[in-house]
Amino acid sequence: MQSIDKIIIGTFLAFFIFAITIDYINSVAPVNEKIRNENTSKWLWPPQAFFKLFYENVDPVLFHNNSFVKYLTCLSSFLFAPFYVTAIYAIYHKHQWIRKPMILFSLILFFDLNYFFYQALFGREKMKNLFLFTLAYGYYQLFPLILIYRFWPKKRSRTQLIE
Repeated sequence: MQSIDKIIIGTFLAFFIFAITIDYINSVAPVNEKIRNENTSKWLWPPQAFFKLFYENVDPVLFHNNSFVKYLTCLSSFLFAPFYVTAIYAIYHKHQWIRKPMILFSLILFFDLNYFFYQALFGREKMKNLFLFTLAYGYYQLFPLILIYRFWPKKRSRTQLIE
């Protein structure tokens, strides 16, 4: 297995954990209401340790859960999470059918996460520490480029076509 594939699998595992925990909180919480501990203290999922992480470290865009954030987190929890598992399986077993879905996913992820950068710079809840925000979310902008590099079909030479 290539090193880049190990990085991709590791990233998908981390994204899967975020999707079924932190993103799940936003996807089932009410729209346009600040997510508060008293509203979530009796939830069975995710484990309460994730709520502590959420309340202490979440960026304000997630905290206020507007309708577009809810849409994006629903995508993450209910569409991307199963895709991550499928992609890990396909990469591990070297299946070629994952190439086109991976390119499509890369484009969706790249453009969806632009919303968070826009909100951090110009939104109602601007980020206080843009450097830390960029460290946290920057990989979400870099990772789709890594996927496109890895899964974009390579041109074949004439000798490869003949063989």
